[in-house]
Amino acid sequence: MQPEKDASSKAKTIYQILLLCFGFNNSGDVLAVNMTIPNTLIRGVVGGEALLSVRYSSLSLDVPVIKWQLKREKSVTVVQTIGTVIIGTLRSEYQDRILIFENGTLLLHNLRPSDDGTYDVEISITDDVFTGEGSITLTVDGHKGDPWQLGIHQGQ
Repeated sequence: MQPEKDASSKAKTIYQILLLCFGFNNSGDVLAVNMTIPNTLIRGVVGGEALLSVRYSSLSLDVPVIKWQLKREKSVTVVQTIGTVIIGTLRSEYQDRILIFENGTLLLHNLRPSDDGTYDVEISITDDVFTGEGSITLTVDGHKGDPWQLGIHQGQ
């Protein structure tokens, strides 16, 4: 009976390896970061704040790596974190202006016209085969209290 037991054990091990290779765990769930973005267009004003909100879920208990980039001719990394801890050095234009929440959301303070654009977010977890990805467009309009914003301008 020993050979049958060994064969059964080997078959089970091979099955588990195949499941992991194809992104499934023993329960049949896909090992992936599932991300949702409640609002893909955010409007802000110079000097104000913008909350680029995302939510993710994963079967893994590992801490995620979160990366936010601003699309330009060449994408600019806004911030990269492990959980909420920033990795590396922030670009000078983002110093003291950003905050990352545990769910991956980015809060950008003291908005500037140069913050206008499309932001790509990527959330990855070591145990997960598939990464969560999405985009949010931020528009930044004139100054807070700007007469044009308030509809109060000369000639009226």
